[in-house]
Amino acid sequence: MRIPAHFQDSVSRPSTSGFTGNCSVTGANRFWRWASIVTLLCLVIVLWSYGNAQAQNALISPPGKHHTVTLACNPFPPAKIANSTTKPGYDVEILRAAFASRNITLLTPFYPWKRAYFLAQSGQVDGLCSCSYLPERETDFLFSDILGHVRVALYATRDEILKSVDDLEDAKSMTVGVVNGYNLETAARIADIDVVMANSETTLVNLLLSKRLDAVLSFRAPMDYLLNVEKNDIPGISTIKTKTLSNDPYYSCITRKTEHADMLLKELNTGLSAIRQSGLYDSILGKYGILSELSQ
Repeated sequence: MRIPAHFQDSVSRPSTSGFTGNCSVTGANRFWRWASIVTLLCLVIVLWSYGNAQAQNALISPPGKHHTVTLACNPFPPAKIANSTTKPGYDVEILRAAFASRNITLLTPFYPWKRAYFLAQSGQVDGLCSCSYLPERETDFLFSDILGHVRVALYATRDEILKSVDDLEDAKSMTVGVVNGYNLETAARIADIDVVMANSETTLVNLLLSKRLDAVLSFRAPMDYLLNVEKNDIPGISTIKTKTLSNDPYYSCITRKTEHADMLLKELNTGLSAIRQSGLYDSILGKYGILSELSQ
């Protein structure tokens, strides 16, 4: 950053024909002039440094060659956790590690899903941290190799409950808890299940352990994180068992509107392969309570 400096003399320059008899005043003027120059130069340096810091911390990288990539994320703990530097979520850590293996820095700003999708679709960011495959999305996105799996599972304390349910229709006579806001509610109601809504997995676990629910229908990732990592000293939590009802892959999505989209996708896939082979992929999942065998 360059700031032009303009100095205005406030006193007359000393005569070149000889001394004027006021040497002390002239020396003082020179001192204050140099002091002003030094002060302004310091200000320029400070402003330049601040500008660089702001650019480095910007959420969306400037357009250009992909030494830095920006993928928009939507909050979905524990896969994607907003406002956490130590545990940003396993999808975020996996993607960062994959790109880092290719000497590429990844930025992951968080937005609500619809906003994130719009930013990626319109090319304002390089893509989405994750999305499921739909044929109509191929117009706007390139899909990476499998990033992970979305697993839906039933949780219960009684073995007979889990043994009797192979799909949602088998749970018609049960009272089942679902987290408010998950699309699982719609699927459960279509299956004519007696649904109880709650604001969190923790609340559902407490309802299940107090026998006010027959079962809990949830995505495996947030429930496994609660059961295997957080736990929160909930008495009886170890008695909860699970059965997976569905298992669908999801991907990272690169927008076709970004520069060198094909090359960027190739770098990401190479990085994903590298961290799987090294064991880092499973290590990251384990940090969030996701069992390594589920990554296969």
